[in-house]
Amino acid sequence: MSNKTLAFIFGFIFFAKLLMAQTSDSYTLQKCIEIALANNITMKQSLLTVEGNKVAVNQAKMNRYPNLNAGASQSLNFGRSVNPYDNTVVANQKVNSSSLSLSSNVNLFSGFQNERTIQQRRLNLKASQEDIATTRNNIVLGVVEAFANVLSNKALLASTTAQFQSTEAQIDRTDKLVKAGRLALTNLYDLKAQLAIEETNIVLTENNLEISKLSLAQWMQIDPILITDVIEPSLFIEEQAEKSAKEVYVVAESNQPQISAAKTRLVSADKDIEIAKSGFYPSLSFQAGLFTNYSSLARNFIPGKTLNAPILAPVNTLLLQDATGNLVPFTVNQVITSGPGTFENLKFNDQFDNNLRAGFTFNLNIPLFNAFQNRYLTENARISKLNAKLQLDQQKNQLRQTIESAVTNEKAAKKRIEAVDKQLLALEEAFRSTEQRYNLGVLNTVDFLLSKNNLARAQNDKSRFRYDFFIRRAVLDFYLGKDLNFN
Repeated sequence: MSNKTLAFIFGFIFFAKLLMAQTSDSYTLQKCIEIALANNITMKQSLLTVEGNKVAVNQAKMNRYPNLNAGASQSLNFGRSVNPYDNTVVANQKVNSSSLSLSSNVNLFSGFQNERTIQQRRLNLKASQEDIATTRNNIVLGVVEAFANVLSNKALLASTTAQFQSTEAQIDRTDKLVKAGRLALTNLYDLKAQLAIEETNIVLTENNLEISKLSLAQWMQIDPILITDVIEPSLFIEEQAEKSAKEVYVVAESNQPQISAAKTRLVSADKDIEIAKSGFYPSLSFQAGLFTNYSSLARNFIPGKTLNAPILAPVNTLLLQDATGNLVPFTVNQVITSGPGTFENLKFNDQFDNNLRAGFTFNLNIPLFNAFQNRYLTENARISKLNAKLQLDQQKNQLRQTIESAVTNEKAAKKRIEAVDKQLLALEEAFRSTEQRYNLGVLNTVDFLLSKNNLARAQNDKSRFRYDFFIRRAVLDFYLGKDLNFN
C-alpha cells in the first residue's frame, strides 16, 4: 500500500471523526432517557411479546366461532376400479373422477375451556404490558444514575482543575517571595511537587469522566463519541418528612409494575388449573357438510322413440307339462313399445346437481379413561401456580430489600452532605487564614499544603455527595410514585 493511499485513509478517518464530533450534541437527561428507551433491545422484545399476546387473545376469541373449509380432489385410475358415480366395478377402463366438499365444524361445549383460555390469555397480555413498565423503569433508573455519574465526574474535574490553577497561581506568588528572600526555595519545590500531583489527579478524573460517559452511552446504546457533554438539570431538594422503609414499601407495592405482573401471573395460573380441569367434562360438537362428485364413466340412458304398433319379441322358451304329462314348449314374449335407446355421457354440471348431498352430525365425547392425562395436566398446573406464588413472594422480597437499602442510603447521603457542608465552611475559613499567613512568610509549606489538600478533599467530597444524594432521593421518589428530582 502506497504512502498516498495511507495518507488518504488516515485523512478520511480524521475528517469522519471530526464530522461526528460536529454532529454530536450536549444531552439533557430527558433526551438520554428517550434515546435509551427507543434503542433498548429488551424494551423492543417486550413490545413484541405484547403484540404476540394480543394475537393469542384474538386467536382464542376466534376459536368460539365455526370453521368453514372447502375441499377438492382429482383422481385418474386405470384397470379395475370403482366408478364413483354408481359404485359399480369396471375393468380395463380409465376412470377420471373429481369430488368437491364444503364442511363446517363448531365446538358447542368443551367444559368452558374456550372461555377460560380467553381469560388466561388476557391476563398474560396484561402481565406482558406490566413487564414493559418494569423494563422502562429499570432503564430510566439506570440512565439517571449513569447521567448523575457523568455530572459528578464533571464537577470533580472542574474542582481538580481549579485546584491545579490555584496551585499554579500560588507557585507564581511563591516564586516572587523566594526571589525577594521572604521564603525558602524548598517552598517552591514543594508547590511544584503538589502541582504534579494535581496534574495527575486531573488525568485520573478525566479518565473517570470518560468511563462514566461510556456507561451512559451503553445505556443509550449509541457511539460514546457522540456524548461530548451533558447539560446539568435543575436539582431541587424538596423538604419532606422522613419515611420508614415499611411506609415506602406499602406505597411501592401498589404502584410497582413488577409486583402487578407477578400478581397477574398468579391469577393466570389459577386459570390454567381451570383449563386443565375442563378435560374431565364431556364435549359436544356439531358438524355439517355439503358434497358432490364427478365421474367420466357416468352415463344417462335415453329411451328410443315410441312405436306405432307394439312388437312382441320372444324372450325365452319354457317347457311346460300339459294335462297328459307331455312337455309342451311355451314362448315368453316381451312387449316392446319403443325403439332401441342410447347412452350419453353426463356433463359436469349435471353430475354436480345429481350427486349433491348434505348432512350434519352431533359428536358427543365423554372422557372415561385417558391414562390419567387430565389428572397430570391438573397437577402440573397446580405446581405452576405454586411457582407463580413463589415468584410473587420473591418480587416482594426484592422490592422490600431494595427499599430498605434505598432508605438507608438516602439517610446516609443526606447526613454526608450536611456534614461536608459544615466541614467545607470551616475549611474555607481555615485555608483563607493559612494562605494569608503563608504569603506573609510566617507559615511553612507543609502546613499550607495540608490545609489546601483538606479543602480540596472536602470540595471533591461535596461534588460526589451532592449527586449521590440526589440519586438516592430520586430512587425513593420513584418508589413513592413521584416524579424524579432531576428536572
